[in-house]
Amino acid sequence: MYSFEGEFRRRPQQNLSGASKKQERNELLQRAQNERQKREELRRRYNSTILIQAFVRGYLTRQHYKKMQRVAFDETVQRNSYVGQPPDEQTLTLLIQRLLFFYSEEEDASRLVWISQLLLRQHEHIMVAAERPGEAWAWRLCRLLHMNVAHMSAATRQTNSRESLAVPLRTVEVFTSWEICQRILGESKASTYLTHLFTYLVNKGYFGQVRCLVDNKIPPLLEASSHPPTPLAACLFDMITRPLQLVITSPTSNSEFSGLILRGLCQHILAPPLTEPVKLFVIPALVELAYFPFRELLETLKLNAHTVPASTWLLFTVLSLERKHFVPRRSVGDGLLLIYLQILASLTVNISKVYSGSIGGTVHSGHDTSGDSGDDSDSEMDHEDSSNQELQILEQCVEMLNELSRVQTLLLAVDQSEDPHVLQALCQVCHNLLVSHKFAIHKYKLLYMLAFKPTFLRHLWTAILSVCQTSLFGSATPLLHVISRGIPMSPEDSDRIIPLLAVFCSLFSLLIATLHDSEFYADDNHAGTLPTAMPFPLSALVPLSLTLKEVCLGLVELAFPDSRPSVRDDYRTAVHGREQPSNVSNQETQMWAHLFKVTVGLVRQLNSRDIRHPFCPEGHWISKQVMFPLDKPSDFTLRRHRLRNYRPFQGLRAFTREELEEGPPLSTKEVRTMTILRELPFLVAFQERVLVFQSLVLKDKLEHQGEHSHFLQGPNIQVAVRRNYLYEDAFDNLSPENEPDLRLKMRVQLVNVVGMDEAGVDGGGVFREFLSELLKTAFDPNRGFFRLTKDNQLYPNPNVHLLIVDFPRHYFFIARILGKALYENLLVELPLAEFFLSKLVGRHSDVDVHHLASLDPIMYRNLLFLKSYEGDVADLGLDFTVLNDELGETRVDELKPGGSSIPVTASNRIEYIHLMADYKLNRQIRAQCNAFRQGLANVIPLEWLQMFNNKELQVLISGAQIPVDVEDLKQHTNYTGGYASDHPTIRLFWKVVENFTDHQRSQLLKFVTSCSRPPLLGFKELDPPFCIQHAGSVDRLPTASTCMNLLKLPEFGEEVVLREKLLYAIQAGAGFELS
Repeated sequence: MYSFEGEFRRRPQQNLSGASKKQERNELLQRAQNERQKREELRRRYNSTILIQAFVRGYLTRQHYKKMQRVAFDETVQRNSYVGQPPDEQTLTLLIQRLLFFYSEEEDASRLVWISQLLLRQHEHIMVAAERPGEAWAWRLCRLLHMNVAHMSAATRQTNSRESLAVPLRTVEVFTSWEICQRILGESKASTYLTHLFTYLVNKGYFGQVRCLVDNKIPPLLEASSHPPTPLAACLFDMITRPLQLVITSPTSNSEFSGLILRGLCQHILAPPLTEPVKLFVIPALVELAYFPFRELLETLKLNAHTVPASTWLLFTVLSLERKHFVPRRSVGDGLLLIYLQILASLTVNISKVYSGSIGGTVHSGHDTSGDSGDDSDSEMDHEDSSNQELQILEQCVEMLNELSRVQTLLLAVDQSEDPHVLQALCQVCHNLLVSHKFAIHKYKLLYMLAFKPTFLRHLWTAILSVCQTSLFGSATPLLHVISRGIPMSPEDSDRIIPLLAVFCSLFSLLIATLHDSEFYADDNHAGTLPTAMPFPLSALVPLSLTLKEVCLGLVELAFPDSRPSVRDDYRTAVHGREQPSNVSNQETQMWAHLFKVTVGLVRQLNSRDIRHPFCPEGHWISKQVMFPLDKPSDFTLRRHRLRNYRPFQGLRAFTREELEEGPPLSTKEVRTMTILRELPFLVAFQERVLVFQSLVLKDKLEHQGEHSHFLQGPNIQVAVRRNYLYEDAFDNLSPENEPDLRLKMRVQLVNVVGMDEAGVDGGGVFREFLSELLKTAFDPNRGFFRLTKDNQLYPNPNVHLLIVDFPRHYFFIARILGKALYENLLVELPLAEFFLSKLVGRHSDVDVHHLASLDPIMYRNLLFLKSYEGDVADLGLDFTVLNDELGETRVDELKPGGSSIPVTASNRIEYIHLMADYKLNRQIRAQCNAFRQGLANVIPLEWLQMFNNKELQVLISGAQIPVDVEDLKQHTNYTGGYASDHPTIRLFWKVVENFTDHQRSQLLKFVTSCSRPPLLGFKELDPPFCIQHAGSVDRLPTASTCMNLLKLPEFGEEVVLREKLLYAIQAGAGFELS
């Protein structure tokens, strides 16, 4: 700072070398790179400029030279016109060379017409000169004919053009005529000449230009006709058929030429959207041709699947041509049937896309497009018109596919063929039809006629079992086993197995639905061969159903894949090799989802048959792969509509805020378990499902009733009812308007006959007694809401509308009370009819004819007699009406509109049987059952009840019809009032009970608990527990408080007295009141 050398000022430091800037290394490198790029860009621009200048100079030079040649051409023509004679060969060659050089459609059309006229005059000489492919005249003639065709096509596109097509059309006709060429050149040379000519023309877009002429020059038509409406139409059609005729006459070795011609025909005429002239004239005329190369067309389509679009219009064309040019029975041996089915399979893939596209288009057109421009709206209208047109064409294809003669001929040919590839191709066609429409199996004759061919179904199942995949070890692994293990497959393997399996499941499901039990359970011992209707004996159905069950479990795993796969990678590699399957497309997803749906449907149908009449061994349907957290059943969750986000093979959709508030997304294991419980609940043992159901109810109780309900606190329902008017008071007090949520804790105050409140506080016992008596009253047939079948089972009264006007409200109320009993785990002895229970647990409330036996077994037997009646059905005097007896009045109802005038005959008796069963089982009680289902769902979600079949639901409501286990009851009995397990009276009591018959034990249980059947999971589930209380002196009879499951037993000292008094008490049938 300071200098001590005598200088008190600091000298300024100056640098005389100039300003300097320090640069970083990266900045220097970046600047050098930018400069290098700039130099490269300048160099590239310089070279591009040179190229552009050269191109422009070349173009201008060519245009100048063409103008000079055009002037020379005109001068030559003018000189020849003065002479009045056609030019000689040398001059003609020179004129053609000049025309080919400078030709432009806009300027030189008249010159082309003049030259064409000269060609027509000397056509014989020119043909001879052009018959050798290597000659210059061969190339010149090809160019000139192409120019003529292009000129006609361009002239038709111009609206104001008045160009005459006579000369160009005549030129093309003469130089491509087989008759003229054969006369001049001979047959072999003519074939070579025309083959070379059409090869050039087709490569230059010949068929596209002819299509343009057809669309613009053929007048509008009123209906389809093979006769040309005008001479010009005949000429244009002749231009289409000449190359086809050459395909027929050319040697078989020239397949390349045939493929070129037919590929061009498909690409430009048959596959694009069909215009009116093509649809109404060209295709009908092609159908009537005597020489159309249909086999070659199919082979070309097979070889050119990637270049020829598989459109709906091409499907329409192939089906139209097949009528006359394809005979399946003659084509079995030569492989044409296989090719035809393979082409049909590839073309029918488009059906589902068209249907889905039309649905999507309809939805899309409903959006607001007010902000769009006019052009956009016009294009959308054009797209909608084209999709509507495609739908119309598709409906015509469906009509052609449904022609009875076509289907019968095809099925006969398939029966004659033993080629497994034919079966594969046929199943691919059927699979495409099945996926295309929800009700495809009823829409297409091919499908439902195949369903009733037992031999076909047997062969198909054998083929399914034999489809294998070769692993790295060389051993063949059946693809069914691969699916059962839940291992993803390659698209190639999927295409081999999915169509076969999906078609089999769909067709067999349809067949089973139409067979009544006597046909399904046909006894093979009485017949030497299989029944004509059922393709499999019962002994074969057992392994078949087991295989399909395993396939369903594998499909569940494939539908919801693990984040960490359950199958080890080394095992998957051993089966598949190193190549991993690619991401699935939408089409594959739809294919797998459809397979899951139909396979599950068939397994459910087989299980329902087994429930009605068992044919499988015990435990056949139970799967050990499905595991539940039974040690902590409360951890198991199944919320209402929780599975809506999880669809097989569809992936996860976005969760809403409300859905996320219900809890976190389910794990893969939970989703699989939920899916099995929803789709295939019978794979889980009944006891486990009861535990699941009770855990679900318990969790729901905690949410709605809470822990405070045990201490008479929290939200609850208070209801006071008169004992003599139990139903009426309960109906008013517990209506949805007064009590919308019946899941809350309910406390009941009973009022006796004199109008006084009965003594005691309801701690749960009075409520249970009230609920039990209310249900018995509501289901009492004397009240009118329910009737008894022949087997004394309850079902809704079809004539209830004559008794009560607003009957749906009553059924809704009764179902709510039944739901409350299930919710509170209260067993009630209500013998409900099987068909009615099936309507409650089914996906749909309607049931089929097989359930009629549980309603009216006599009518069921009569209908079966009608189905197998061998005489004249018309002699029975039946029509499509049914006679009803309503409270003494007879009324006739029609089963279908105009049914009174339609007699039942052999052809419509199946329809009559199904309509009669539908009337009895569904139509008469539809309103009652719908109200009952809604009331039940108001308390317990139907998804929870759909885990059980009809018989299991009856057990859930009323308990199992099994003997009372005295040892289990003894272990779970409480004692009070001075009694204990070692008291002498208690020892005598159990000794007496052990000597009771099963019926007497049931009477004792009913006396104490109001239900004669033990709890589903044993007496440990009885709430409150079974209890014996000291009742004083021996001069009294034993009594019971059923509301508390309490037996009041006097202190008897002798076994005989105890047995006598106890039997008297339990068999007296006395009423109840609080003591």
